[in-house]
Amino acid sequence: MRYRRAVAAVGSVTAIVLAAGTAASPSAFADYSPGTNDAVGVGSDTVQYAVDFVADGDFLGNLGFNSSAPKYRLVNFDATPDANARLAYGANGVGTGQCTPGTGATKGTGNQSTTHADQPCTLNPTIVLRAGTRPVQRPNGSGAGGSALGHDAQHLIDFARASSCQGPTTGCGGNLTASFDSVQIGTDGLQMLASTTPASNAVALSSTQLNAIYSCTKTTWTQVGGSSSDTIIPILPQIGSGTRSSFLKAIGNPTVGGCVQNAEENDPFGLFSVASAIGGNAADAIEPMSSGRLNMFLGKDGTGASNGGGPSGAAEPYFLDPSCAPENTAGGCPGTVDNGATSQLLPAVAYIAGTPSDTNALFSVNRPLFVYFRDADLAVTGPSSSGGWEPGSTLNLVRRLFYNPCSGTGHTTGCVTISGTQYGPGGQPYFASAPGQALVSSAGIAPTYVPQVGGP
Repeated sequence: MRYRRAVAAVGSVTAIVLAAGTAASPSAFADYSPGTNDAVGVGSDTVQYAVDFVADGDFLGNLGFNSSAPKYRLVNFDATPDANARLAYGANGVGTGQCTPGTGATKGTGNQSTTHADQPCTLNPTIVLRAGTRPVQRPNGSGAGGSALGHDAQHLIDFARASSCQGPTTGCGGNLTASFDSVQIGTDGLQMLASTTPASNAVALSSTQLNAIYSCTKTTWTQVGGSSSDTIIPILPQIGSGTRSSFLKAIGNPTVGGCVQNAEENDPFGLFSVASAIGGNAADAIEPMSSGRLNMFLGKDGTGASNGGGPSGAAEPYFLDPSCAPENTAGGCPGTVDNGATSQLLPAVAYIAGTPSDTNALFSVNRPLFVYFRDADLAVTGPSSSGGWEPGSTLNLVRRLFYNPCSGTGHTTGCVTISGTQYGPGGQPYFASAPGQALVSSAGIAPTYVPQVGGP
């Protein structure tokens, strides 16, 4: 965390301009540009809302870390530029010449001067990691976040979110060395999603059958016990996604075939947009989907129960119809948009259930969700006069937020044990605390705090 020297007094300049009341105005940014000593994170789509809520509170009124107006903030850059976790553009790029200059997921397409082919065709958006620095590519996914953290020589990034392990352990992403630690903040389920309207042709599928489908050796429903002879449309999350790597690992790491389509992870609308883009039928599309994300669409917490945020304790969905203005009460937006029960954003989809025809178990797995950070940052001295990250504290950024072991110089005297776990002086880091874990649950994820030195 090597507390950084400020590049420019951006806040002071902005305050002066606003106070002057002249026609001049400060530059506008799509996201808050973190200050020198803010805690900055990037990475996984699946984990982003849990960290968003821990940082700034949830939509149910529970306050987050930043609610006390700390001198330095917890800043979490989402994987995509859209608050509903959708790609800036749709799932285009199928065929020739459909991507405009400056778009596309393929490396180097930002320098294109003509239309070009790429799949999916996305904006490939940027972020400003620190105030006073230039925009860089927004890391979208666990692998992208892990890689960004691992290659961050300037120390602009403090942590990376991941829904699959990114360390050097066999079977992990390998984007981070053993010099990075992690904490597991929750547990997430992963199952196969299909359309219910139109009625899906999908049948219950085992890991073995999914291996054959995603390697394109079985391409029709009749080949996996279905009654339809339609061609299956298997969808995978974008390259770099932790959900993608977790899913492929769980079904035996098949060689992904040419029949497989790509879409933004955990987007139930991908079943319909991808099918439409290739001229297929949404009834034949399937995709792996995070149970935490589906819980957010349904208004459930990490236990799968109603989050109680609606009228009379009813479930309160997080995602509302983005075509409805906040004040809109008619024209396809019944009731008030603030009432999630009347403007819930969820297509007719459901997890595939039943018993697979090959008599193996139905595909359904649980996976840990991680936050990674540098092991060396455990020993760093913070910017406050007391040596901590915050004024009056001796805890640095990592110890305050993520991991506070009873070890290291100045951190072995006054250790405390809470719920059977020993922590250094200062007690639980925020992510391990009851408020932090409750906010993780608000994101539909089962809260589970486990520190893991050196990985995985």
